[in-house]
Amino acid sequence: MKISEYAKHLLLAPNLEDKLMPPSRRWDEETDFTPIRIESPGRSSKLLFSDKKVKIPRLEHLNLISNRGLSLHHFANHELMAIELFAWALLAFPSAPKSVRNGFLKTIEEEQTHLKLYLDRMRQFGVNFGDLPLNYIFWKQLGQFGTLESFAAVMSVSFEGANLDYAQVYAQVFSYFGDNVTSEIMLTIFEDEIKHVKRGLRAFEHSVPENKNHWEHYLSLIQFPFTPRRAKGYLYLPETRALAGMSPEFIRSLGSYEDEYTGRVNLESVKKFGLGETILRKNRLDSHLPKV
Repeated sequence: MKISEYAKHLLLAPNLEDKLMPPSRRWDEETDFTPIRIESPGRSSKLLFSDKKVKIPRLEHLNLISNRGLSLHHFANHELMAIELFAWALLAFPSAPKSVRNGFLKTIEEEQTHLKLYLDRMRQFGVNFGDLPLNYIFWKQLGQFGTLESFAAVMSVSFEGANLDYAQVYAQVFSYFGDNVTSEIMLTIFEDEIKHVKRGLRAFEHSVPENKNHWEHYLSLIQFPFTPRRAKGYLYLPETRALAGMSPEFIRSLGSYEDEYTGRVNLESVKKFGLGETILRKNRLDSHLPKV
């Protein structure tokens, strides 16, 4: 199988099981490097996108099993879109460096692992994928993906960068409520997201013009109404960006960015759950990181 054939399979197959097919360890040689841009993924009736908004449960309500299932459904939807869009990028940017394409394949495989972790845990909470409306926030950005760099800026630096915050916050909140199984899942995802952001930065950094710094280049690659607020979670944890290899200047600029859409974190929740006091890691060896 060729990489392009595999990417088309992930994008156009309607069923969830097909989208969980892992990458091959060996690929047939590609001879046609014509970019292909698929406008929307194949989805079965249960997986179709919806414009209906479903709010994710508040952190303080995750003491309820049902709310944990609803939250994981929200996260699982993001994982499925990420699988599809990294497959999309393999088709749209066939001439990308081999290291970048291999990185996208590895990211797809890790996102598939995340999705399976969420699906299994959701079922234990009584929720099946597709029970709730599925938004398409990632796919809405398709018009921005004119270049490999813009794709990396939106998907890796922004969306996956924000997940560094979300994964930490939810790992800590689940742990607070005694759900160590789900907390460990979030930490597994956190560890992988560090790698994903690093891969995106490699695709992004080589194109920074001499007259711009990383932050200025990033701003030039995203299009309003998409703003840097999408690159941050409820609570911005700059130490996580250092783990992903972002420059101190970029980390500070992102931290200080605000616009009219910037949300405000619930300070009571921050205090109650001890959010931001430590950065949890799977191996726990560097759980207490220095402040950036």
